[in-house]
Amino acid sequence: MLSLIKKYKYIFIIILILIVSAVILLYIYRYNKSTSSQDSLSFKITNAPISEKLAAAVLLFAPTTGQFYIGDTISVALVVNTSDQSVNVVEGKITFPSDKMEVISISKTDSIITLWAQEPVVSSNQDFIAFSGGIPSPGFIGTAGQIMTISFKVKSDGDAVIGIEDAQVLANDGFGTNILATTTPTHLTLLKPKVKREIADINEDGRIDLIDFSILLTNWGTPKNQRADSNGDGRVDGKDLSILLSKWSH
Repeated sequence: MLSLIKKYKYIFIIILILIVSAVILLYIYRYNKSTSSQDSLSFKITNAPISEKLAAAVLLFAPTTGQFYIGDTISVALVVNTSDQSVNVVEGKITFPSDKMEVISISKTDSIITLWAQEPVVSSNQDFIAFSGGIPSPGFIGTAGQIMTISFKVKSDGDAVIGIEDAQVLANDGFGTNILATTTPTHLTLLKPKVKREIADINEDGRIDLIDFSILLTNWGTPKNQRADSNGDGRVDGKDLSILLSKWSH
């Protein structure tokens, strides 16, 4: 046997080399197949929608600022801007200071929402409005898409913010991708009512008498003291005298 091996040793060496080569080639084939499968999976994942790339929608209130007085009624519209993305669901929770303002009405007139999963209603403690609604395909694309208009009555003075929490704007992409980028609240300054001055009380002493009459006469014609011009027509004349006399203090 040993003599046989010695005689054909080169043949045995060639066969051994072929066997080792076959094993190496098989290993490389299996490795490449596994890597190709992983690359294919990675390709599919990267082609799935990524919310960071799609994020483009903005929810905002109009007006964004304002100055109002106690007793005033304020109408605030919630609108959505979607850039070039189609959306089919908008939802969230509108918050406001219930100690400073109260909801009088909520209007859905001219809303882009046609199907309401959760109607916009005021919470039991009167400090937020939750809502969820949708638009069938092709959805909505554009700016200033009106969701609703809320009317508030001012109850007390101070600074007030109308904002939105837990909000989502979902793309009409078949995946329900949230593309909401930002929200813009409304900042309001609420003031105590103006103290209305009595017209014809030219010297503002709380009475309308001979002193006011005297001041009116000295400003007859083109007034230097604008308070003498009771009707605001730029002249002091018989009309202003008539107004003063009608309010004379007895």
